[in-house]
Amino acid sequence: MKPYRPSILRLQQEWSMRIARDVMKRRRKPVPPSKITDNSVPWMENPSSVADYLEISRQVEESKRQWLARFQSSSSV
Repeated sequence: MKPYRPSILRLQQEWSMRIARDVMKRRRKPVPPSKITDNSVPWMENPSSVADYLEISRQVEESKRQWLARFQSSSSV
């Protein structure tokens, strides 16, 4: 079986695409990394007991209920 050899035209196209891609990379301005700020507030700094975790759970459920109520009231309009 004869090994695959791309045609000269195909090699020229691939080479020119590679050069064009390298030129575009050099011309592109570097994008600064995005700074994702954390806008969340911890439920409790350092929960240490089961009661603390139960309080966090109660707060989460209350927050979820408020968000669902807000969503349902806005979607019915």
